[in-house]
Amino acid sequence: MISLPLRLLPLLTLGLWISGPASSQSGTNEIADNDTIDLTPQTLEDALSCRSHEALGAFATALFLEAKPPSWIRETEGSKETEGMIGLFAYRLSKPVALFGEPVTTVYFIGDWLVTLWPRDRANAFIAAQKMERAPITTAEQYYRFIDPENGPMLGAFEPTGGSTAAMLARAFGAEAKPLPPAEFLFVGCNYTPASEADFLDVARQSEAILGKAQKDISGGAGAEYP
Repeated sequence: MISLPLRLLPLLTLGLWISGPASSQSGTNEIADNDTIDLTPQTLEDALSCRSHEALGAFATALFLEAKPPSWIRETEGSKETEGMIGLFAYRLSKPVALFGEPVTTVYFIGDWLVTLWPRDRANAFIAAQKMERAPITTAEQYYRFIDPENGPMLGAFEPTGGSTAAMLARAFGAEAKPLPPAEFLFVGCNYTPASEADFLDVARQSEAILGKAQKDISGGAGAEYP
């Protein structure tokens, strides 16, 4: 299984998901009984805003196990900004919710994340207002603020990982990957992985080495020669 702190880092999670054995590729969301939680816009807002892990579990149960979403939630196609992302599920809301006062009409589930996707200017303003810090990651752009430094959840923002994943796969097979331009959109929302801020930062600082090993594992598994 992918370790808990790694589940806070979208690009590393995807890299290890691709390179790892089937036993490490199971879903990471904790599924909760939703019988006692009303699936309302307010409870989804609570989940998105890092206020209720139980609400996230209830929505995950309704959407992914029971296939019985509330009438105001409809699965939708991703946008061009999300192309190439693995394990991303997009939903359009006919009843908008809010993320710390900012209106949200589309949400995305990806692993332990519940997020929305905003243009960079809007995301940057939110990052500044919420006093989020840049994570020490060389391979991707990510921001964070732990609600509880000892056990999460973590308010976060990160760039879409489709381009980075494609570049990682290209390098794994010996191809040259051109540097990616800054992302025009950022995901913003909450991650409920039960890990500490210290553990998150420790793994973030090792991100380049972890991703390099994932590339070698992919290359070796396919019988390609890693440069």
